[in-house]
Amino acid sequence: MKRLPVVAIVGRPNVGKSSLFNRLLGKKAAIIDDKPGVTRDRIVQEADVNEHTVLLVDTGGVDTSGEGFANSVTRQAKKAIEEADVVIFVIDGKEGVTPLDEEVARILRKCKKPIIVAVNKIDEPFMEHLAYDAFRLGFEEVIPMSTIHKIGIPTLKEKIIELLPEKLKENARDRFMEKENAEKINRIIAGEDNESLEEIAESIEREEEIEIKESTEPPRIAIIGRPNMGKSTLLNALVGEERAIVSDIPGTTRDAIDSYVKINGKEYIFIDTAGIRRRGKIKDIEYYSYLRALDAIDRADIVILLIDAEEGPTERDAKIAGIALQKYKPIIIAVNKIDKIENRKAWEKLQNQLDMVFDFIPYAPRVFISAKEKKNLKELFYQIDDIYTQYTKKVRTGEFNRALKELMEIHQPPVYKNKIVKIYYGTQVKIKPPTFLLFSNYPEGIPSNFRKFLENRIRERFGFTKIPIRIVFKKRQ
Repeated sequence: MKRLPVVAIVGRPNVGKSSLFNRLLGKKAAIIDDKPGVTRDRIVQEADVNEHTVLLVDTGGVDTSGEGFANSVTRQAKKAIEEADVVIFVIDGKEGVTPLDEEVARILRKCKKPIIVAVNKIDEPFMEHLAYDAFRLGFEEVIPMSTIHKIGIPTLKEKIIELLPEKLKENARDRFMEKENAEKINRIIAGEDNESLEEIAESIEREEEIEIKESTEPPRIAIIGRPNMGKSTLLNALVGEERAIVSDIPGTTRDAIDSYVKINGKEYIFIDTAGIRRRGKIKDIEYYSYLRALDAIDRADIVILLIDAEEGPTERDAKIAGIALQKYKPIIIAVNKIDKIENRKAWEKLQNQLDMVFDFIPYAPRVFISAKEKKNLKELFYQIDDIYTQYTKKVRTGEFNRALKELMEIHQPPVYKNKIVKIYYGTQVKIKPPTFLLFSNYPEGIPSNFRKFLENRIRERFGFTKIPIRIVFKKRQ
């Protein structure tokens, strides 16, 4: 499996790390607040830097005070440094080099990684001399910048790519091109690129395969659910280290936190999220955590919906699953705290509740676990592997059209405005989710019940038994 390069942003608290993270990412992903210590965990997201895709890591500030979460946050930052291929060391240009900056520099010199010192808050050209003080930290690359005014950001991006190892640079470029190709398919589906749509139709007529590149990354799994279901405990059990900071203080997990783990030679990326509350109960910073949870679902390949075995599933759980299903994300229903279920009657009640609440996704696997006691996690990994195999499966065009012809002989679409509706041919145009483009003379005349019939038959025929698939109809004369 190809690995993307990791770029970590580190430094003491409140120097602008999260602002730089968001600037490089091109959107607000890390939560920014005036309160110290808002970024508690490592936050990892893909960022496109000069036509290369890297994994960008934001960290909590390195702090040696030992107060509150300081020790845990510092451990998280040090772990990020160990995993990084390039490290951006952010300092406050207005304050100058502080004793804590010097302590961070001492840690960085030991890691022997490429280091870029980003001197932030150099908001005007006449302030550039303030960056000179940073050279005494002992690093060659010092870049004056301002995250607010975008000063120095282009130079920083160039330096990041320059310092990447060549093999990882190639992976970063390949990933960027994969995303560009996926966007092209999305424009075709949205009706914004009819020229490419015609090219695809002509390729099918010539019985040519539509090129779909295999995924170059490990599966991304988002752990979602209502607050206090044990998401961070499950993440730590799966990863095997204290990646998400767990405490008795409500709202500990504020951001979506990506964690990498390798088990039996297989790599996975787990995304822990803040609990999704009802909209009416979301206040202040929790609103941004809610948005991060939705973003985590969007970035994920697979969604683990965590349910409390004692409480049972609720209407809110069904709505959360509905959010994932709208984005065509495979769902694993993980029922946590099974050690609390003591008798057969309670088990039967729980099963009946699951059947009723999740009747709209009967194909979603259910796994009964105890995150705290690490019970049945092997089964969870088995389901993840099986689902990801289906989610990245490519059906050959010839095989697909033979099956489509057989289905049309069994069941034709109904007549539309006294016209016979024909489905000529189709092809798979992408994976994650498996997306099929079908050409018809009257796509608008194909009713929802026939579309559902076709979806179910395709899922059965080609082994998409645990995941949603997407079927898009386009007009062909």
